Amino acid sequence: MTNRLAPLFLLLLAASPLIAKPSADYADLVSPLIGTDSTRGFSHGNIYPAVAAPFGMTFWTPRTGEASGWIYQYGARRLRGLQATHQPSPWMGDYGNFGVMPFVGESTSELPSSAFSHDDEESKPHYYAVSLQDSGVRAEMTATTRSSVMRFTFPKGERAWLHFDAYGPGDFEIDESKKALEGTARANNGGVAADFGCRFVAGFNAPIKSVNRSPDKHWVAIEFAPPASGVVEARIGTSFIDHEQAGLNVDREIGDKPFDEVVAANKAVWNERLGVIEIEGATDDQRVTFYSNLYRALLFPRIFHEENAAGELVHYSPYSGRVEPGEMYADNGFWDTFRAVYPLLSIIDPEINASMVRGWLNAYREGGWFPKWASPGYRDCMIGTHVESVIADALCKGIDDFDVELAAEASLKDATALSDNGAYGRKGLAEYLKLGYAASDKTGEATARTLEFAYDDWCVAQVCEHAGRVDAIPQLLKRAQNYRNVFDPEVDFMRGRQADGSWRPDFKPDEWGGPFTEGSSWHYSWSVLHDLPGLIDLMGGDDAFIAKLDAMLAAEPTYGVGHYGGVIHEMTEMVACHMGQYAHGNQPVHHVLYLYNFAGAPWKTAAPVRQVVDTLYGPGPDGYCGDEDNGQMSAWYLFSTLGFYPVCPGKPGYAIGSPRFAKATIRLQNGEDFVIEADGVSDTAMHVGSVAVDGAAISRSWIQHSEIAGGGVMTLKMQDEPNREWAVAPDDRPFGDWTP
Repeated sequence: MTNRLAPLFLLLLAASPLIAKPSADYADLVSPLIGTDSTRGFSHGNIYPAVAAPFGMTFWTPRTGEASGWIYQYGARRLRGLQATHQPSPWMGDYGNFGVMPFVGESTSELPSSAFSHDDEESKPHYYAVSLQDSGVRAEMTATTRSSVMRFTFPKGERAWLHFDAYGPGDFEIDESKKALEGTARANNGGVAADFGCRFVAGFNAPIKSVNRSPDKHWVAIEFAPPASGVVEARIGTSFIDHEQAGLNVDREIGDKPFDEVVAANKAVWNERLGVIEIEGATDDQRVTFYSNLYRALLFPRIFHEENAAGELVHYSPYSGRVEPGEMYADNGFWDTFRAVYPLLSIIDPEINASMVRGWLNAYREGGWFPKWASPGYRDCMIGTHVESVIADALCKGIDDFDVELAAEASLKDATALSDNGAYGRKGLAEYLKLGYAASDKTGEATARTLEFAYDDWCVAQVCEHAGRVDAIPQLLKRAQNYRNVFDPEVDFMRGRQADGSWRPDFKPDEWGGPFTEGSSWHYSWSVLHDLPGLIDLMGGDDAFIAKLDAMLAAEPTYGVGHYGGVIHEMTEMVACHMGQYAHGNQPVHHVLYLYNFAGAPWKTAAPVRQVVDTLYGPGPDGYCGDEDNGQMSAWYLFSTLGFYPVCPGKPGYAIGSPRFAKATIRLQNGEDFVIEADGVSDTAMHVGSVAVDGAAISRSWIQHSEIAGGGVMTLKMQDEPNREWAVAPDDRPFGDWTP
């Protein structure tokens, strides 16, 4: 490795498009331990404490687990390493992961671990430290986008070892003269092609005394001769291209900078990123919760591209198995993140939003399809083809710094071409095109697919509008009405429909699975994001629609296990919400509490939104009720505490809810600020009495994206009792008469 001036990490900070000027130490407010007290049976987030740069290619985390997706569990009492991880979810698993564990004494075939206590642990986005009770070692680490520095302080007089573990097939080459290691971690759970592996290099500040290797090449233990301070440092670079690139990454991002300076640089990056939103009037716990959720929303999708020696962006493509030019991102479940993560980025960082779209277009170029779940490439998981939503949402907000014609081509392929692989395309599309719905006796989760295909068709129409593909729009908009084909007026719910046109028998609105995905008809009957007036008409008009929303929140939280054959954690989490059949722990209902606005009763939105904000999120390790899922659970909280929510990505507007804080300032990339003032807000004053934008009163229950993106002030007068007269007229409902 060669030292280079002006590491890319610091250059990125200096050249960052974000213009936030932090007035607080936001990074110190973040608790990455929130959401880590999770188990397979009940999720309080199902996440790990990531030390990372925003959207970093490689994250670093303490590891307590042995061989499961739960890398770090808050209740565990033994630490098994500091791990390089790329895991987006325990359900998807990790890839290219490897660990480093310090120990003292003899190196044996027994893998090292140590007792630890949270009392001796510090966890922040930019820094992690822990005292290992068995060895007396103090372990610390920080991160950049693709690299890490780890610092281990060994007790004087003890033999000092570092154990590198590939957790499966791996290669290790050690150059004792250069005090360096090269390794390859090949573990993966799919979604990759060709000679896949995370290549990493490590340079040390101490001479190597001896080496112990495992017979199966899964790990290597290196003994060092530490300096008088007892401190051994490892500077680690990662790459999915080759070891030379890994060395280039660590040289650029870290170079020879002291550990504490790298920590400070990463903290500065996080403070700038987190400082895009300033909240005022929050309690200490609320500030911790808010900025911890913002940290989570700025982790995925992860950057998967690297800068080569010529200064060009390149990436290993999991779609082609080759090194390709341009941007690439990975680790995203679009079924989750299209709802609020990308709309959030469209406000706080439209430049990276466009970069992400360019990355997904490269995935199409290299693999022939958009991914549905990218980890790091095609994975057969979840339903719908929601990259179309991400693109439609960007375009409607003026974010178009990408190949719009190619975006239309790829989106139309998702909407029209049959796929023989569940990892891309639409399962059940042939029936959908022929019958107007996916048949529940032919395709699993058919009704959920029908509803999501209809929304996706609407999104494809929006993309085609921007690309000038007007020929395709009429048919797409016609198909966007296919949601009507799975609504049964006899039961007043969305329902499974069979290929012969009959309804799936033995309907129960609380039965999970079958025609639905990780939910029941109570959850999916609202999944018509693009045509809520049409859904309201189907359900009998405003009063009937409002009554049904009320009934959902008042119902007993019963469930049938359906095709799952047993209780899954999402069912248990719904019960724990204490909100009837509303299951906030899973994404299909995330827009539902805002639907009162569309039926002329926006005053009913505040109380349930406030209940979720105040009772289902918090500053402790149990701070979520359900899977956090790549930032979606966090983005919902951020929007809802700011006071508005993107009910239909692809339409440039947001339904107004109930701001939680007296004031919030969003610092925009164009140098303007958008300020939300909630006059009189309190624990009881949660209801909107009136709204003004830049001093002019508005009667509508929604705000336009342009009003946010242009900067300005939205002032909401808050009160204890609902204002049943505000924004109830048909013309005041979201999103007015907006059309593509």
